[in-house]
Amino acid sequence: MKFLFFIAMALTQVVYAMAQNNTGMEYTTIQKNMEQYIAAVDAGDFRNAEKFLDNEFRVVLNNYNNSGTVVSIGREQYLGMMEAGKVGGNKRIPSFLLIDIHENAALVKIKLEGEKNVFVNYYNLVKKKNEWMIVNDQPQITSKTENHQ
Repeated sequence: MKFLFFIAMALTQVVYAMAQNNTGMEYTTIQKNMEQYIAAVDAGDFRNAEKFLDNEFRVVLNNYNNSGTVVSIGREQYLGMMEAGKVGGNKRIPSFLLIDIHENAALVKIKLEGEKNVFVNYYNLVKKKNEWMIVNDQPQITSKTENHQ
């Protein structure tokens, strides 16, 4: 009986270790994808950025320009704004604050520090056909001049 208990405990540890390793690989994949996506946005490279976006992608801006409203921008509009130079074009330094993965869903919180603004973005990702895709971006934007007054 002790032998069966030992085997059961050993198998539990092996399964747990495999799950942790898989989560670690997913974490690394998401972080790498997000770094590439952010670099593409910062460069204004809409063609490279779009490969990370799900067809249902949305940017949700809360109180943008102190309007008091919530604005939702769809995938095509967002990529068009990037192509027109209205989005991106400034290098930002990413700092990952959170990557939370549950099965085929992930939440990523990233601080992006630029020359004039600091962004804290919340990204929702889904895993489809073994690829992590961004479905939602909810940025919180603070002007550096506002922070230092």
